[in-house]
Amino acid sequence: MGNKKKSLPIVATAIALSLIFSGCANGNNRENSASGEPASPAKTEDQGGPLTKYDPPIKLSSTMNETGKETLAQGDTHANNIWTRGYKDELGIEVSYDWIVADANYNDKMNVTMASGDLPDLLKVNMVQFEQLHEAGMLEDLTDVYDKYASDLVKEYYSEEDGAGLKPVTKDGKLYAMVSFGGSLDSSDMVWIRKDWLDKLGLSEPKSLQDIIKIAEDFTFKDPDGNGKQDTYGISLNKDLPINGFLLGYHAYLETWIKNDQGDIVNGTVQPEVKTGLGELQRLYKEGVIDPEFGVKDFAKAMEDVNAGKAGIMFLPQWAPFQVKDMIKKDPNVNWVPYPVQSIDDQPAKTQNHLGLGGIFAIRKGYEHPEALVKLLNFQAEKMFGESAATERAKYLNGDTGLGFQNAVVANLPPNKNVKAQDEVEEVLESGDTSKMGLEAKLFYDDILAYRDGDLDKWHIERIFGPLSSQSVIKHYRDNDLIVMNEFIYAPTKTMNSKQATLDKLRAETFVKIIYGSLSIDEFDKFVANWKKLGGDQITQEVNEAIKGN
Repeated sequence: MGNKKKSLPIVATAIALSLIFSGCANGNNRENSASGEPASPAKTEDQGGPLTKYDPPIKLSSTMNETGKETLAQGDTHANNIWTRGYKDELGIEVSYDWIVADANYNDKMNVTMASGDLPDLLKVNMVQFEQLHEAGMLEDLTDVYDKYASDLVKEYYSEEDGAGLKPVTKDGKLYAMVSFGGSLDSSDMVWIRKDWLDKLGLSEPKSLQDIIKIAEDFTFKDPDGNGKQDTYGISLNKDLPINGFLLGYHAYLETWIKNDQGDIVNGTVQPEVKTGLGELQRLYKEGVIDPEFGVKDFAKAMEDVNAGKAGIMFLPQWAPFQVKDMIKKDPNVNWVPYPVQSIDDQPAKTQNHLGLGGIFAIRKGYEHPEALVKLLNFQAEKMFGESAATERAKYLNGDTGLGFQNAVVANLPPNKNVKAQDEVEEVLESGDTSKMGLEAKLFYDDILAYRDGDLDKWHIERIFGPLSSQSVIKHYRDNDLIVMNEFIYAPTKTMNSKQATLDKLRAETFVKIIYGSLSIDEFDKFVANWKKLGGDQITQEVNEAIKGN
């Protein structure tokens, strides 16, 4: 049964949806219609303010994955925990789950549920599933209930980045879902360098991509670990090719839809700047500057080598310190430091960022209280970040760690909250005045002080939120307009669904062979031609149409 669900293709699900929703009148047994007509939009009476309690209580069904299971309080379950009790006691909403499955099985289970036509009241879906439900006319219009019931705090979150979070779920000016929108800043690329190796070799911090290349060469040939052997290499890579942080120095934007000089949207992967950057990576590999076995190593294996002191440069996002924190516990002299991406010429290098949605929350057509979704989001935001957070947050999160929000039926964290916390931490480290700190920023601040007092377990917090940290690099990008956003923020197009895996495989195989030197750099031109022929041109057309249509 599990194997069958895993193999259920998206196209088959879409066909099943169209048959069920258009040919079988209303297959949803929660809202049967004697006339056989689709359920009418819900008509809601005034339900008070953002957190007004329903009296009498209402019932709302949904679904759940087990992501936050380990953070549940002792004796609690997903069906009965601090969140579900809070919904009932304070909002008058009795939440129940039609099913609860492991996170890895969630999308497959939702596809089966959608194909059955027996939908829960609150749908937690991915972008493809949202599009299918919307096209089938099975979602409530949330425009008015959002305007009327969303708290100021929730509206503030969704206004971040010019309202980008809600744009993918807005159709013809109408809002059909809420989203979990963490912002785009944490997707920023950066360069991590062993600063202790820089200091040992008497090298300056990088100001250009040429500097990074020279540093990588010296890390390979000048014995930065001082063991008298040539057993290090400058750049750590793996078979997934985390080379964005390098190619950005050539103004090349892998797997990012960007606007060209003519105003058209094109895919950065097939632009000539990528070829130039790959040519330099090929040269560095031939020199021995890149891990010679990167093409057969997964991320975990590559990180084993990094933690063994074999490499001095990584191109990873803001979370990189989690991957190397054990090195510092073994040797406090190890000093990984993040730097902005660097340019090969006189034009500044920019990071490429992507809009990430952690989940989409919609209401099935005909449910009587669509505003309940908005109230549930208001409730979660208030308990974690509102005026009541000072007294309620620890209770709802089973401690102040910030974990446990996954057990809420719906949740949305403040977009780009990490860089904002870094702002607070850096300011307080200078002033010493903690009186106005937010709860999360205070936790980070306390951990940094603990690290500076000798607790090496907290080093990663210093490197993510301290003055010299990944979030400070992100702040540099933000404050200096050094971000290129992916222009395509919508559901995968029809041809993406059928051809993207083929194109991804073609790119990965070709780029690895080019870097290895088993293919000439001029094979990049053949790759571009094949990419276009195998679906890239059609996808590009669909992407432009989708952007213009939205």
